Amino acid sequence: MSTQKMHTAAAGPIELDLSVSNGAINVHVNPKAVHATVTVHTAATEGPVADAVNDTKFTENGSKLTVSVPDDLAGGGFSSTTVQIGGSTFSFNGGIVNTGSMTGVTISDGDVWVGGRQVVAGGRVVAEAGTAVGGGTGTITVDVVLPPRSSLAVSTKNAETTVRGDLEVIRFDARNGSLQATSAKVLEAETHNGSVLVDRVDDELEASTHNGSITIGAYNGRRGSARTHNGDVTISATPASSGRLAARTHNGNIRVRGASHLDLKTSTHNGRVW
Repeated sequence: MSTQKMHTAAAGPIELDLSVSNGAINVHVNPKAVHATVTVHTAATEGPVADAVNDTKFTENGSKLTVSVPDDLAGGGFSSTTVQIGGSTFSFNGGIVNTGSMTGVTISDGDVWVGGRQVVAGGRVVAEAGTAVGGGTGTITVDVVLPPRSSLAVSTKNAETTVRGDLEVIRFDARNGSLQATSAKVLEAETHNGSVLVDRVDDELEASTHNGSITIGAYNGRRGSARTHNGDVTISATPASSGRLAARTHNGNIRVRGASHLDLKTSTHNGRVW
């Protein structure tokens, strides 16, 4: 059993704006596809992860489709960061759990079993005495099929994003997630702890990451910039590329091939430029 929500867009290329906090995003550009389809699913049948899938919103306006998956870690429908279990109080702050006595309480794989005591959260009873409270284990996966000439914008905290096929534009904004893609005319990618790996960029490149690497397999663009603090930058320019290309890193290495005809600017503090 699983939880799933699906949407089929109107015919033709679309601009997909997708936001999901955690999990995995798989995008396939199908040359034969007429309609874009987005499927949000999880193995969980209850709990915050399943609720997030069920509460996903699809908004279609002309050629733009906005998909918003609620934060599955918010869960429960209440804002309190304190949970009382019997005589014990559990406080949550930035992922830290401070607990009192754990007698009679078992926490495993996202589930909480409470023997003989009720669970109180936000001042109300959310589970009666002796209830097994399911956390709804599982992760969220978003599977997307796009027609040719479509564009993609992803906003995420931790989801890994994989794109197979050619897109007009890829915009990627993540905290801990990485992007791996086949190609885009325009690439705008920013991530804090993830990496950016794209096989081909045909027009414009703007990529930055703090702790990850940036790798562009074939750069055909006319304007490009790649910046990373602790990772490496690797770009292979082709004869079709033109204009200015900038590569900067603080603690990583820079390797740019085939760029002798470009206005190339490189800068590194503790790394090497090849």
